[in-house]
Amino acid sequence: MSIRPIFPVFILIIILAALMGATAYILFRNKNNLKDKIFSMVRLGIIYILLFVIGLRPVTVKTDYEFAMKNLDVMIVVDTTISMWARDYDGSNERMKGVVADIKGITKALAGSNFALVTFDDKAKVLSPFTQDFEYVNDLADTLKSPDSMYASGSDMSIPFHDMQALLLSSSKKEGRKTIVFFMSDGEITNNKELMSYAELAEYIDGGAVLGYGSASGGKMKDESGYIYDYQTRQDALSKIDEDNLKKLAEDMGIEYMNLNNGASSLTGLVQLIKDGSAIVIEKGDGAEVYEDTYYYYAIALAVMLLFELFFVIRREKL
Repeated sequence: MSIRPIFPVFILIIILAALMGATAYILFRNKNNLKDKIFSMVRLGIIYILLFVIGLRPVTVKTDYEFAMKNLDVMIVVDTTISMWARDYDGSNERMKGVVADIKGITKALAGSNFALVTFDDKAKVLSPFTQDFEYVNDLADTLKSPDSMYASGSDMSIPFHDMQALLLSSSKKEGRKTIVFFMSDGEITNNKELMSYAELAEYIDGGAVLGYGSASGGKMKDESGYIYDYQTRQDALSKIDEDNLKKLAEDMGIEYMNLNNGASSLTGLVQLIKDGSAIVIEKGDGAEVYEDTYYYYAIALAVMLLFELFFVIRREKL
């Protein structure tokens, strides 16, 4: 415990003594009986002492402060092809609902990191380069919209490779930095192209996961005109998760694969492991001191005493 007074201590002592003296002088010149004078002096004295203690600003001192997440670059890559709005997430919700919720869960848990957001449909877009403003990333996630089915050109998970590579190379040039990747997709490739290898990126990735959304039975997709129709099957089109592609992608990048279609409990555990393994701790003796205020405990007591005093003033006025 230590103090960091808002004014020099001798000034605080003078103010306390002046308040005590003035109050005693006024009270004992009053015509009230001695018992009431002493009781009033005790109540007001406690209030003055609490003000004095708050003015001293008591603090606890920590010399082994944890600078959480300052050494993390977190890249979030989101598949925004129309299939990500298929309605088979956690029942009959859109897959993108789960994606947005998981993005916000990641940014909240790893607050203090640098976040980048990359999306891809028929082309990749870096919506945000690395930034510590996670609220900005969350706001961008809220703006993600389903592409027009009339102009959808098919899914291809190879599209974001080069943008990811550029961001990873940029992150790798920062000393002491770890780079985490979360790749969110249903794994579908519908343009008849082979999934390219992402193995070239593995050396720049320190952790993360490929996160899968969707079910094996599939989900219908809806646009402004209704459910999307498949003219080959003559039924409403179904999008089904392709876990083979997602697992291959995870294997290439050296990270794990998780199916999150029924919730994010497994992701929560992984993010906590990343958080625990990436915080930088300055040991005692390195000269890093952090002060944590404790004055608010005394402020609560002061508020109680002021309410108590108000009660006596009102009661006296009624008498």
